[in-house]
Amino acid sequence: MSTGSKTRVLVVCPTEYGGQIEHAADTAMALAADPRVEQVVLLSRPGADAYLGRPEVAGLKIVESIPPRRTSGFGPLRQGLQVLDLVREHTQIHRLSRLAGPDTVLALDSSKYPWPRVLTAGRQQRLALFLHNVKPHHDDGAAASLRERVLRYLELGAARGCDRVIVHGEDQKRTAGSFVAGDLTAVTLPTSTRIDEAATAESVPVDVPAEPVTETDSMRGGAREDLEDLTREPYALVLGELRANKGVELAIDAAGRAQVPMLVAGRPESPELGRLLHQRAQQTGCVNILARFLERSEFTRLLEEAAVVVLPYTHFDAQSGVLAKALASDLAIVASDLTSLREQAGDYRNILYGDVHDVDAFAQAMREGFDRAAASAPRGAIAPSGHSDWEATVEAVLGTRREDRRSWAVRTWGIRRKED
Repeated sequence: MSTGSKTRVLVVCPTEYGGQIEHAADTAMALAADPRVEQVVLLSRPGADAYLGRPEVAGLKIVESIPPRRTSGFGPLRQGLQVLDLVREHTQIHRLSRLAGPDTVLALDSSKYPWPRVLTAGRQQRLALFLHNVKPHHDDGAAASLRERVLRYLELGAARGCDRVIVHGEDQKRTAGSFVAGDLTAVTLPTSTRIDEAATAESVPVDVPAEPVTETDSMRGGAREDLEDLTREPYALVLGELRANKGVELAIDAAGRAQVPMLVAGRPESPELGRLLHQRAQQTGCVNILARFLERSEFTRLLEEAAVVVLPYTHFDAQSGVLAKALASDLAIVASDLTSLREQAGDYRNILYGDVHDVDAFAQAMREGFDRAAASAPRGAIAPSGHSDWEATVEAVLGTRREDRRSWAVRTWGIRRKED
């Protein structure tokens, strides 16, 4: 039960690796540091605690009771078991909600729960949802696969069923306003992190399901490339999961045109995309591909040693975790000229924008950014952060109020009538 007027918070993140669990963990740590909060529980899958370096933070407990992923087995049987696992997942969240007591906020760092109210254990409990991607990464409409359409349905159900929806940036807020009828608030994606300072052990890699096998991996017998070889000379860097909307193939073409040495590091969303990127890179003579999921230490090392970070999105309506980390590390950046990225970067000076669809223009921006970084003095140590950039996120979570379901229905109906 809650003590006095203090609040308990249950942060739910079903992804145990990568940027999503890191955002959830930093959110939980920031909440635990707030004097208005009695206890924070971060709920995820097995492996999350080890991936985060077994952090120790007063007032924070990590619980790994969401069922592990099922990545093997006969198709229909596995799918049936996955449905049962989803039921177990809801049950575990509901059980922790019941133990937490009435004055509790459930902060969902995933939009996979289309009926989020079933996760709560009382009418006084409040639901906040971090909606990281207001628009899907894939193109809307006919280009979306059945799976993508189903995921979009789940996201919209989650957004409409929570008391508050939190998005990153005013650009996303304007877009989300067309389908979120209730309380909608925007915060800037923070750049600082408490994870490394709270860690008590080295990060333990998580076995990522369905790792795509590329031609290069096969030729090397699955051996993982030596980062020393890839980072011996200055390089431009495209970092993170490699998706179709990231414009990586266009950045490869631009790097080849400008002959800027570039490293593309991350897990392709499909084997087909991985093969395409390898083929394009081989034609340039100056681009290397590291096509796999990166451990936390590898991710940090590649980012901090890069001469310039390249963000070649073709379209993107969210805020970028890689951009946030690059800003925090005071790195040179070349980015697509998109509203969301400009908003996130604000008045940061060491950034150049270009049209990624114009190969010559983007090549020129990459050449200028790379040469400028190579000629500049070595970066000094970054001053320790006070983590004040997380205050808005904490306020957004703790400021969640129980939504009146009747007024929500009226507003939802009104929006639909306008759309009709």
